[in-house]
Amino acid sequence: MPKKQWDEKGEKIQTYIPESHKVELKIRLHYHGMTQAGFLRGIIKAFLEEDAQFMAWFNEWKLRNSKIKSSKRHAKSDKLKEKGKELSSMFGINEGDLDDIFDVIAQEHPDL
Repeated sequence: MPKKQWDEKGEKIQTYIPESHKVELKIRLHYHGMTQAGFLRGIIKAFLEEDAQFMAWFNEWKLRNSKIKSSKRHAKSDKLKEKGKELSSMFGINEGDLDDIFDVIAQEHPDL
């Protein structure tokens, strides 16, 4: 997966939550010395970069709360992801190699 650029122009993301949740969130973030924006950026970055600790929590949360996929589909997705990791290590492909591959493709096909 190509590296994410965190310094490019941003887009606004908006959601609605109960007012009491927003108040509690602001209080807890203030206690930890964080802003809402910094907190949400951190969560998004952890998710997009597939931070191991975050993904462990996310996968547990997803199984408990997701109405989109059945547990069989979750298990199948997890197996496919593991198979991909095995193949990558078997062929000696790491994140740096993947970045290089994407760079070469981008140079050879700038219209993609």
